[in-house]
Amino acid sequence: MAHSHSAHVGDLIVIHEHRLGEPRRKGEILEVLGTPEHEHYRVRWDDGREALFYPGGDAVIQHARDPDDEPVLVHEP
Repeated sequence: MAHSHSAHVGDLIVIHEHRLGEPRRKGEILEVLGTPEHEHYRVRWDDGREALFYPGGDAVIQHARDPDDEPVLVHEP
């Protein structure tokens, strides 16, 4: 199921075990870049580093304005 939700500044990105054995990563979206069809983000990860992030199928967005809502898939695998 595709979602029409876009990420916004302040939303969280959660990456679930990108590679076997890797811990889950969380980051705050600092800037939304690109077009709606090809969004990517400047993210501050939970270890304090900042990086550009191009989401894949293992990324979910937790909208900051709805902390009790279920996370939304950024991209379907």
